[in-house]
Amino acid sequence: MILRILHLLSFLSIVCALHVQRNDKRTFDDLSGLWTFVRETTNTGDIGIENKWFEKDLREFKNHTVMPVPCAYNDMAADAELRDHVGWVWYQRNEIISQRDNDFRLFLRFESAQYFAVVYFNGKEVGRHVGGHLPFQFEVTKQVKFGAKNVITVAVNNTLSWATIPQADFNYMGNLERNTSRFELISRYPPGFFKMVGLFDFFNYAGLLRTVYIVKKPKIFIDDITINAEHLGSFKWDVTSDGYQLKQQCIVYLYDPDGKEVLQEQNCTGSSQVSNVRPWWPRGMGDPDLYTLKVEIRAADASLVDVYNEEFGFRTVKWDNEQIYINDRPFYCIGFGMHEDFEIHGRGYDAAVMTKDMNLFEWMGANCYRTSHYPYAEERIKESDRRGIAVILETPAVGLKGFPKANQLLHMQFVEEMIKRDKNHPAVIMWSISNEPHTEKKEARAYFKALIDQAHTLDPTRPVTIVYGPSNYDNDQTADLLDVICVNRYYGWYIDMGFLENINRSVVYDLMLWKEKFGKAILVTEYGADSLDGLTQEPAVDFSEQYQDELIRETHKAFDVLRAKKVIGGEMIWNFADFMTGMTTTRAVGNHKGVFTRTRQPKIAAYTLRKRYLGLLQQ
Repeated sequence: MILRILHLLSFLSIVCALHVQRNDKRTFDDLSGLWTFVRETTNTGDIGIENKWFEKDLREFKNHTVMPVPCAYNDMAADAELRDHVGWVWYQRNEIISQRDNDFRLFLRFESAQYFAVVYFNGKEVGRHVGGHLPFQFEVTKQVKFGAKNVITVAVNNTLSWATIPQADFNYMGNLERNTSRFELISRYPPGFFKMVGLFDFFNYAGLLRTVYIVKKPKIFIDDITINAEHLGSFKWDVTSDGYQLKQQCIVYLYDPDGKEVLQEQNCTGSSQVSNVRPWWPRGMGDPDLYTLKVEIRAADASLVDVYNEEFGFRTVKWDNEQIYINDRPFYCIGFGMHEDFEIHGRGYDAAVMTKDMNLFEWMGANCYRTSHYPYAEERIKESDRRGIAVILETPAVGLKGFPKANQLLHMQFVEEMIKRDKNHPAVIMWSISNEPHTEKKEARAYFKALIDQAHTLDPTRPVTIVYGPSNYDNDQTADLLDVICVNRYYGWYIDMGFLENINRSVVYDLMLWKEKFGKAILVTEYGADSLDGLTQEPAVDFSEQYQDELIRETHKAFDVLRAKKVIGGEMIWNFADFMTGMTTTRAVGNHKGVFTRTRQPKIAAYTLRKRYLGLLQQ
């Protein structure tokens, strides 16, 4: 069955530490465009794999069509079958690879495939990957036909269950028989009927969501670069390669933001003290200056073997029981929870949407955001570096209810992939292990302790957090293990709707109890209310723009009290923009807690929030 295959075939891909790059020794082909696309019948097993569709030309299938990549496939048609599909879909593309590439090692790289991918090259399986929001790659050098057509086939399955991350309730309901003498029907559901309901409040967009590349590297290549650069000039680096000893054959050059060389060392691992450093700062605190580390591998005859340029910033993150510090100065996070979500392409990467979002961040005066509830495209993280917008980077582990060992191992895979990809980005100031897990369960403690320890081991320079929702201060089993506590609270919406006058007292009371018990820095990572664009009502009622605006204003009164008491170190509205969800009675064509519409037009609350953020940014 599908779920069994998903479970057994984890951990078979290559972790991608460095982003694709063109330079003197490496390049890539961007495979964005229209791919041949075939959808299997919903949840009928592994028909395509069993019948070896990867050996066939999918254009010969009667139900074939084309699908843009990158893009979620769900909203590409007018029928509910594609939108709500659960199971396998197949992508295929032909690519001619030149004889000129014969001197390279070639890798097929996927920036994101949701949720489980099996990859074939010229009819041969080259690898599998579990998890939808982090890059993976497979070497295909031996399978390539140089100067000829190569066939790339990808099978993608979006099935979720309690064995996946995120989790979902997956239940077959069409085989519940009931014998009666009065009715011929033995079940109120047809045979094979099932329901898959995610334990999360966003739509399960699926497919090849981000760019696919053929990456071309030299025979011996730089595999990873780890940089630890603090704002006072302490600088450490470590370079590794693929199966090659780099000692005495590695040269590193450090360039300042103006392109001036300030350091040169002939060592792949080392440390130095850089003078007159220009630190990276978040918005409102200084300039987000970026340095470049150029790494070269040279052969014994001094010829260049490989080169890679890694951009980074000199930046230090510290924390205590009151707040977070950037470069030894208090940092108060003002920003958003959000989603990579837009009309038509769902969570598919779109440079135009990303740029619009970042421009609106600056217009609003925001200085941070959380990648709720999965790692975002690396292009967005790099742009955050450039603009000085801090990022709390989060794994896809949203709404966890079960904590078995198999899930923990999969969760640890995601933590490793996330940290290895984004460890050198100065904008990333914190790792979030999970959003709103059920940490009131006793088994959650051992589960999360291993993950927190893993994150600290992989990166001791940043704090680690969990974002709390259903758990309360008095029943949580994990918060004492964390560096920073993040809390989601919806007073006036999910709690005491209509009683806006109680918000101030309720928020202060709630967060003071968290502070009193755990004595750690606290960030409010979600608060807010739904509002339907253009629905106005006086006096304010739920789902009107006025109600959302008034709720936000009342919550801000509580935040001012908590800031003065040094209880909270940041505030993030939920949500930046409206986004799509599954169908429920509380969701009218998605979640409408955005202060912007799904097409990024401001609601009344956006102007209230902008005035507050711009004011706080100047303090």
